[in-house]
Amino acid sequence: MAKKNSMWVYLTVMLAAMVGLAMTPLANAQDTSSPTQTQDQSQKAITATGCLQKAASGSGYQLTDSSSMKTYDLTASSSDVDLSAHVGHTVTVTGTPSAATTMPANPDQSTNPASNPASPSQSQNPQLSVTNVKMVSSSCQSGS
Repeated sequence: MAKKNSMWVYLTVMLAAMVGLAMTPLANAQDTSSPTQTQDQSQKAITATGCLQKAASGSGYQLTDSSSMKTYDLTASSSDVDLSAHVGHTVTVTGTPSAATTMPANPDQSTNPASNPASPSQSQNPQLSVTNVKMVSSSCQSGS
């Protein structure tokens, strides 16, 4: 009788172990999908079309997307991207959100906005690190 009971215990433990091992890949897939999606969204390329202008202050560039009316602060991601050649042109830019969006360039600006009146408006615009720029028109459309 003891042999039959130990056989049932052995079979029960083996069955539980197999079920546990079979479920492990499913549990891992659920745990890793959420952070991966968040990382992909933060690095997702953004495309915007509008008039490329020199920033009011500083050495950067700005573009207001003609479809969403959202203004982006732009920086070139590499020396292959020449934004200065397209100032005053209607362009389509593709870029990724820059880490500078969440941190002010000068920590003093966040505590004392009066020291640089342009800083509050700059920090509100999303920052794009431009990977590609394509000229749509050699001039900017006025109006609308």
